Amino acid sequence: MNRNPNGKSRLEGLLSGCYLACKHVTRLFAAFLPIILLARGAGPDPDREDIVLTGGPALRFTEYSKSATLPEVHDAYWFNFVDASSVRLRELKERAGPAELVTWLVYRPAYMSRGNELDIDLLAKIEKKAQTLSANLQWFDTQQELINYLNAGLDRSRIKISDFDYFGHSNKSCFFFDYNNAVRGMSIAWLDVRDLRKITENIFAPEATCKSWGCFSGQLYSKWWTDRFAVPLTGANGKTDYEHGGLPRLSNWGDKWVH
Repeated sequence: MNRNPNGKSRLEGLLSGCYLACKHVTRLFAAFLPIILLARGAGPDPDREDIVLTGGPALRFTEYSKSATLPEVHDAYWFNFVDASSVRLRELKERAGPAELVTWLVYRPAYMSRGNELDIDLLAKIEKKAQTLSANLQWFDTQQELINYLNAGLDRSRIKISDFDYFGHSNKSCFFFDYNNAVRGMSIAWLDVRDLRKITENIFAPEATCKSWGCFSGQLYSKWWTDRFAVPLTGANGKTDYEHGGLPRLSNWGDKWVH
């Protein structure tokens, strides 16, 4: 049997290539399956959508490299935002009606790089979690992809967003989907208050419930959100804590959820 310099036969190389191709196709199929089923009439057409938006974790390398000068290290556990999102998704699924779609929007690049650092396929873990929860998982790689889905992922003239939750890093004026991951001490993917004008103003139902579970959103982001969409966004006026698992808590006594 002919072998290449790495010791693999042609047959082994072919089988390895087929495995990788099948894995890629399976991942794509899992991502689009909920939309395919809706389009084929496997269930009732949705008349409303609940969205959970999940940002990504920092890298361990970039966080530990700064710990000598800063008092805290972020995201020791890569699952922080995913765990909290899963709790909320489960709540939404339990109360969802038959014509209600529960969608999970996740910033993919941060979990790819953190997975490479850990040598774990975190994308596969998140996809498995979404399947377990029967959530419509939609990856996004850029701000524009996120905005495109919010504006036109479904027919927004008919299907409004009735519930919105954000889990991830933030400050008073910005959601950070990437933080201390691609570039040390910086973010390369965000949704600033000034970016809200790129989102169609009538995508939310009049009675929509919106909440940011990130830090400081209640100080400014909530106001800009309400001004743009005419629905309130509940946010913390201080830091939030994901350390204990589940839905995050307010970090300091006296901090409040405001909108």
